[in-house]
Amino acid sequence: MAYTTENIQKASALFFMLLKENIISIKEPLAEEYLNDNEMRQIVKTMAAEADLIIIETMENLHLVSSANGSIFANSYTQMKEKYKGLKNKKYFYLANLIICVFLSEVDKESNIRIRWEEEGISYAKLEDLVNGVINSWMSRDKKEEGFSEEFGIALKEIYEVWTKDFSPMKNSKTKGTIDVVNTSDNRFSFIYKSLKPLADQKLIYNNTKELKIIPKMELYERLDKVYHNQDRYREFMELIEAAKEENSNAQNN
Repeated sequence: MAYTTENIQKASALFFMLLKENIISIKEPLAEEYLNDNEMRQIVKTMAAEADLIIIETMENLHLVSSANGSIFANSYTQMKEKYKGLKNKKYFYLANLIICVFLSEVDKESNIRIRWEEEGISYAKLEDLVNGVINSWMSRDKKEEGFSEEFGIALKEIYEVWTKDFSPMKNSKTKGTIDVVNTSDNRFSFIYKSLKPLADQKLIYNNTKELKIIPKMELYERLDKVYHNQDRYREFMELIEAAKEENSNAQNN
């Protein structure tokens, strides 16, 4: 099929806009044309496919996401380290990924609970407690079940070492009575801030560093519903985290 020069130009403009923004509203003029013009849509999807990316269409937005680990735009450790200086080694990278997953496990619920999280957010203190509980639960399970961490591909010893030795729960630097998570680097709250920064940069969450809480945005739920729920690894990891959270909850109630 021969495409018009005008559609190639418009498709290229939209593709590079998505590369820069990751998410754009369907009310954006180029996005409206994309949805209404089959030829332009095909060009954009072809460009995305060449880079191992996919376009996700929702009722409100267009998302550009990696379709596979081999994508030239995938977030490997090397790429993340260059962009986010707080991830100074792979142990930090593993811990950051776990923090993101624990956060997602808490907000990825049915609609009525999602609305509550969008209004109230999740406090840093609650997220720290959840992460701590999951790590300790998994460490206990790893001692009881030989090969648990290896079976599920979790760098558990590395994660535990960084969480307990590099970040003390009592090591929170304070500025004018509040914890300065942006400008400190030696405490758990500051590392939670750094871990969630990729989500904030993609405009999937609002990270309120004054009130120390994280608020999921509609765009995050669009991404969860359209992408992550279809991934076996995501579902498996969520099940492991939920099992650990349930175990900790039962232990507290007994």
